Amino acid sequence: MQRRQTGLVLAAALVAAVSWSGHRALAVQRPSPTSLGVPGAANASPSLAALDRMVVATWTAAKDGATNVYVATSSDSGATFSEPRRVNDQDGDATANAEQPPRATISGPPNARVITVIWSKRNEGPQRSRNDTVRVSRSTDGGRTFSAARSIHDSAASGARGWESLASGPDGTVHAVWLDGRDAERKMTEEASQTGMAHKGQPPQDVFHGTLSADGRHVDTLIATGVCFCCKTAVAVGAGGRVYAAWRHIFPGSMRDIAFAQSADGGRRFDPPVRVSEDKWELNGCPEDGPTLAVDRAGVIHIAWATLVNEKEPQKAIFYATSRDGRVFSQRARVPTSGITPGHPQMALVPGGVAIVWDETVDSLRRIASTRVSTTGSMRPAQVLSGRESASNPVIVHSGDQLVVAWASRDEPVIRLQRVGAAN
Repeated sequence: MQRRQTGLVLAAALVAAVSWSGHRALAVQRPSPTSLGVPGAANASPSLAALDRMVVATWTAAKDGATNVYVATSSDSGATFSEPRRVNDQDGDATANAEQPPRATISGPPNARVITVIWSKRNEGPQRSRNDTVRVSRSTDGGRTFSAARSIHDSAASGARGWESLASGPDGTVHAVWLDGRDAERKMTEEASQTGMAHKGQPPQDVFHGTLSADGRHVDTLIATGVCFCCKTAVAVGAGGRVYAAWRHIFPGSMRDIAFAQSADGGRRFDPPVRVSEDKWELNGCPEDGPTLAVDRAGVIHIAWATLVNEKEPQKAIFYATSRDGRVFSQRARVPTSGITPGHPQMALVPGGVAIVWDETVDSLRRIASTRVSTTGSMRPAQVLSGRESASNPVIVHSGDQLVVAWASRDEPVIRLQRVGAAN
């Protein structure tokens, strides 16, 4: 397998305090981020997966009107990656945007790793009648070849579909969560018959969970109805195969707050949704900014999300909360961002807490920043990771003694990667 260098040993950090927009941030001198991408294509929508020292980067590359899914693998915690390899067997069989990138997960023992990738495929036609799919493909040879793609759900189900998330359980079962409009036509017809008026706005969406077993069988489960149409979902798997899901829900009054549900039986049945925080973000539309979720070895649930706050004027902020039982969450704590309109948070577990990354606007540029949250709840000042480059929609994983962060560059059509010491 061909490999190319994509990381350097971090130099000793030179830290300087910099003031932006009235906030304090840490500007840390690091080696320049490295890049992944398909030459001649517009590379975007990255995500990452990690298991031990193996890291899988997946993204989309668009060229000549066709969008395809690619992966590159690393066996040394993101120091080097393989050359990109295409996942989907049918050319152009992918659709993606910042809130619904392709997702990957790694499962199996060290000598038999399985890489599972899912992605959206949007078909033509009105949202209420088209047949969008969430596609899945697997590799059993370290990402060199992938199986023929198929749907991870009932392929006959109509409606808009996507905004997928993915995680692996301890037994190798893969768990996916996505937004699904298979019941939208019936709901809109019922609404029209009851009110005498046509349905207005976005088609109704539900949130579904699906399991994909090692032998390829899949099972769908409805988690909740009445969810926000185009915010990403989040899924995590804990001890004993307990499954956790989070999404942006539509609460009464069109309040777009974060909801959470858990399953104690491997995803066959989910408890009723819990409102993580009563933010009361009233919005007749979708903010396109979903939650991020992680569960540590002690069973503590960590969640972060963006919402609107009203101070001198309405503005976005990122918040963090925890729960030990999945029924009651701690009071939300504001993440110390350094710019304005922060959003699109992602999270990874680290020794002693979690690391959170997000994008924000600083000096009229969108940049990637991060912080650490300890198990006691203390938060470090934000650190900018993307330098002077315009960037968005970061993702993060913990591998070995490193954090690997990736994002989509807005200056060049490539995916950037940066390694940060997990103990830093």
